[in-house]
Order: sequence, then C-alpha cells, then structure tokens
Amino acid sequence: MLPLPAALEAYGGPLPVRTVHALGAALAETLAAIHTTGATHAGIAPGTVFIADDGPRLFGFGAVRAAVPEGGDRSDVPGLPSDALPPEQIAGGRPRPLGDVFALGAVLAYAATGQLGPEADALPEELRDTLRSCLAPDPADRPTAQSLLDELMRGVRLAPAPASAAGAPQAPAGAMPTVVDGAPAGPPARGGGPGATELDGGVSRAVSALGPGWLPARLVVALAEQSSAVLAAEIEAIATENAAAETVPSDEGAAPARTGHTAMPEQTTVGRRGPVGIPHPPTRVPGRSETAEGAGTRGIARPSRRSLLIGAAGGTAGIAAGATVAGVTTAGDAPAPLTPAERLAAAHGSSRRLAGAPPTPLWRFDADGTPLAYAPPICADQTTVLATGEGVTGLDLRTGKRLWARDDVRARGRLRAVGKNLVLVPGTRIAALDPRTGDIEWEPEEFRSGGRTPYAALLAAEGGIVWIAAERRGGADSRVLIAYDLTRGEELWTSPLPDGFDQGYLMKDVLVVRGKEFMAFDRTDGARRWTRSYKGVTVSRPVATDNGGTLIASISSDLCGYDVARGGGPSWTVPAKGEVSYKHLADFGPPVVHGDTVYATDGAYAVHALSARTGAVRWQRVYGLVTKALSGARTPDTTVSPSGHTVLMSNDVEVDAIDAEDGTLRWRFTDSGAAGAKGIVARRRVALTDDLAVVISGKSVYALPLR
Repeated sequence: MLPLPAALEAYGGPLPVRTVHALGAALAETLAAIHTTGATHAGIAPGTVFIADDGPRLFGFGAVRAAVPEGGDRSDVPGLPSDALPPEQIAGGRPRPLGDVFALGAVLAYAATGQLGPEADALPEELRDTLRSCLAPDPADRPTAQSLLDELMRGVRLAPAPASAAGAPQAPAGAMPTVVDGAPAGPPARGGGPGATELDGGVSRAVSALGPGWLPARLVVALAEQSSAVLAAEIEAIATENAAAETVPSDEGAAPARTGHTAMPEQTTVGRRGPVGIPHPPTRVPGRSETAEGAGTRGIARPSRRSLLIGAAGGTAGIAAGATVAGVTTAGDAPAPLTPAERLAAAHGSSRRLAGAPPTPLWRFDADGTPLAYAPPICADQTTVLATGEGVTGLDLRTGKRLWARDDVRARGRLRAVGKNLVLVPGTRIAALDPRTGDIEWEPEEFRSGGRTPYAALLAAEGGIVWIAAERRGGADSRVLIAYDLTRGEELWTSPLPDGFDQGYLMKDVLVVRGKEFMAFDRTDGARRWTRSYKGVTVSRPVATDNGGTLIASISSDLCGYDVARGGGPSWTVPAKGEVSYKHLADFGPPVVHGDTVYATDGAYAVHALSARTGAVRWQRVYGLVTKALSGARTPDTTVSPSGHTVLMSNDVEVDAIDAEDGTLRWRFTDSGAAGAKGIVARRRVALTDDLAVVISGKSVYALPLR
C-alpha cells in the first residue's frame, strides 16, 4: 500500500478522474456505513488514505479527537493539515458526520489536483460541482456520505446491467441532495449495483468501481514492486521459522486434555509494527459452509477476500480503527528502502507515534460466542481470563496466545483474581481456577447447589481469603456470611447475615456488606460491629470505600463522602462539572479509590480527582465525547493502574488514558467492532497493569501498551 501523497508522487502528478471517482466512491460508502452506527471517523486526510491494487484503505480513525480534545484550536495539528479539516473542527467543535464529508472532499480535491485547498477552477470539470458541495463552509449545505456515493457512482462507467437486474435500485438523477433536503443517511441499499456479484451479498455498490483499470499503470507497477519486496521478506521469515521448528522436539505422547478443558493452539497476534486487527484469527462467515483446517481451526471458515475488503465498518474501503494519524506506528530502526515504492512510502511515513494518538495494540484476540461482559482479571502480570456465556478462556498477557478454554465453568458475575495464581469464577456455583492451566483448584462440595451451605453471592476477595454469602439448610438463619482461606483450604468463621445483603466492600478492619442499609463485620472473627444508613445512598447508587473510614457514593449529579462510623448525611459533596443540557449537570458514574484519592467520571465525560477524606478537588477535566448520539446514555467507568499513575475512562465509544497526576489526556483509543447482538453497543471494559491496558470491546480484546 502507498499513502495518497506517495501515490501521486509515483504517478507523477494528479490522479486520473476515473481513479478519483472510484477512490471517492469506496471511501464514501465506508463513511456511510460508519455514520449509521452513530460514529464519526474524524481523521480523514491525504496521509491517512492508502492506495492498494484492490481498493483504498482508511487509517487514522479518531485522529482529530486524539490530537486535540473538543474546544481546542486545531489549526496546527501534525498529520492533519487545516485544509483537510472542516471549519467547525478547526475551531474546536465536536466531530460530526458532515465534517467527514468535508474532509473527504478535500482529499479528493488533492487527489485530482495535487494541491490541498485548490481554487475551484483547478478542479476537473467532471468533479467540480460535487467537490464544491462537499467543501461548503456550512455543514447544512454539504451532502451526506450516502448522497455523495450516489453522485460519484454516476461518474463511474459500469458494465451494462443484466436483464434480471432491471428492477434494481438506480442512482438518483438531478442535483445532489443535502442533509437539509432530507437526503438519506443510511447505508447502501441491499442488492448492490451494476457489477455487484452474489459474493458481494448485495452489500457494496462501490466495489464495481474498483474493477480492472481503476488504477493507472504507473501506480500498478509501483505497488507490484512494493508487494514483491514484502513477499521476499515473508519468504525469508518463514524459512527462518521452519528451520527453527526442525529443532523443536515432538510432543507426541502428551496426555489428552481433561473433559471440558481444552488446551488451545496459539492465536495469531499483532506485533508493535502491525496494523490494528490484521492479521486476526479465523472469522465465522455467515451463510458459508464451515471447513475443517486442522485441530486449531476445525469448524471455522476463513473469511473470504470480499469480507476482508468490507472490513468491520461494512464499506468498500478497509478501515484501521484506533490507528495513528500517519497510519501504522513503527518503532526502532527500519531497513533502508530498496524499491521506488518503498522509498516513496518511507518519505511520507512516520517512525513515531504522534503525541495524543493511541498506541498500536500489542495483540488482538477475537472471542467466540456472545460479547464479553466483564473486565478480565489479571494475574501476576502474566495471564488474563475472559468470560462469555459459553465458558471461560485463559490468555497469555504478553502475546495474546490462548492457553486454555473450558465450557464447564460459566460466569454469572465479575471474575476476581485471588493472590497470584487463582481466579474466582462466580456462577451457579463458585470455583477457583489456575489462570495458567485452567485447572479447577477449589470447588467445595458444601457450597454447591444441594450442599450444606449453597453459594449465593461473592462479596469480596483479598489475598487468599474470600467472603461469600451462602444459604444455610436446616438452621435458624437462612443466610450466612462465610470467610474462607483458600491457601489453607479451611473456613475461618461464619456469621448470620440478613437476606438481601449481596454486595461487599473491604475496609481496613471490617467487611461492609450492603442491602437496604450497611452492616460491618470484623474481618478477624466475623463479629457484627455496627449497622448504618447514609442519606441518599439507596441500593442503586454506586459506592466505593477507602481504608480511612470514608464511604463515597454517586448521588445523581453529586459525589458525596460519608463518615462510615457516624452514618447520616455526607461530610462533603462535590457537584459534577459537565452539563448534559442547559443548567442540568450530568450524573456521576461509579467512583474508584486509589490510596487517598477518589476518581469518578460524570455523564458529560468530565473526570474528577478528589481527596477521599475531605473531598478537596485535586483536578477536574472535561474531555468531551466522540459522538453526540451516545452522550448521556450511560455514565463512563473509571479504572486506575496499580501504581496510581494512569486513569482510564471507558465508555460505549472509546477508552481515554489520563495522567493521574494532573489530568492530562494522553491518548484516546476507538475501535469499530463493539456492536453486540441486534446492533446494541457493548460497553468497553478495562483491566490494567502498570504498563498494559487490556480493553474488552464486544467480542474483541486489545492489549495496549501504557509506556
């Protein structure tokens, strides 16, 4: 692939009008698909559009937001020339879909003239009116991406449609409608267009514009030279791997895996130099027959070439979500370019990540089954465990390799790491697994359904001790609180517990359990210390505690601190900083305490750092959100690294990394694959070490370096 500036250099000037039409149609179709999800690309520029022989690739997803948050001047952003940014974004406005249309118009004008921001007279006559409408200063005068696709497809010469396609939808005639005219904003209609095949599934119209001849011969030659160099490097690497494999002893005779517990082959990972999500593990293709391709891929069909071209966004142009402004991040010293194509790519590439741009994932893992619902526990900075409705899976934290999978243990709540080598899985029963092997290390008979004290809820875990609520059979009290030492394999104490208490919070000397009120038990012997209620803290309010005797609760648009021992009203109150509408403050999400600092995010995406004891504000920052459609829907979650140096804000759209010292925004990571069943957006879930963030997004897992 060549970035667009390098493609113009290889061709020797502006691209032919046919090529610009095809390029624009492919990108417009992809934008139309992105916009229907409620997202905005916000990163289209000549340097983020790459040319390949089978179609364009679009990088830089979210680059505008990553470089400068909403409200900041964007007139001088590296990698995003101001001529490619719509006026409203230059002034700091929130990215919107019609801003993408402006940026695409600027890119196509550059491809057609070799200049950014050319005069109208310099544009080819066939494209002049189309591009001028895209570049209108007022967003209301611009076409939608779908209308732009219709217009560009009229300029593509297609093969005559077969008689059977006479009733297929045709591109509208006449002037191109704008958003004010009620132009459609949805994706291309199914059924494709002239030139679409059964393999296309009726998804793409623009694919017909990418037929033979869409690229001029000079570009085809430059891409071929680049491909030959890459192929030669891959052949050399494979030969080296095969030679090394010959020295590895055979593992024939290894014991078979136990029932319900399967050791899995290594999953393909993405290294520091690889593009986001490529390569990825085999993907199930709806409507296609499944083929057996060995033990590791049995029953899984590999994606077709067409499905890879469509990509996650559903358009013709491939899209790299979460990539840096200049495309793929590289690190270290790269070999000197040899071919003309390599030299052109090197001249327009970047060897470092732009400040504010998201890091390239170390690896990506795609889970089978339903979307992942819980943040994965991290054990000894070596392994992590994923939970779906179908079972649990262990991954190597540094490589993304699948270590094991078992379908006989299913989670019904958040998994918790206990000590270094155990993970608690609460479900219809409770079990503790070795995260390295998946073996069950603890599953007591008395806590099973039908046992002496059936398990009811996991309340807390610390070190090697767990606190659980269980039902007592035949006793005076139906519910009990049990402290169990996993390292010694023995019950420490049992205490009566009223019904309805199913949440627990550990403090220095007591375990606080929660129902309609709060109750404290001595951690040493289980004696009940006190019962308290706190004004405004109902069952649904998110709560956290510190070790100094303070309970922190989110009470609508206030964050409140309570003296645990005293009860009653709050000892301090801090209002939200963000507004969701005029004079209406946003609600707070769940608070998180690290040391003597409490962190919380409100529904307008303002992050607060306060003293847990006094409520004194240490810093407050409003970061804004990627799309208006999702703002206020659900308050974001907040996570803090073990060292307390990094705060992550995660929501339905993105993950933001923030410096815990002063609230500086480090980067934003956005991917486009988080839609769950029936199009429901899946909440991002995050787990942290001091140098790695594990991000759950739908069925995908990303490992992002923090340093």
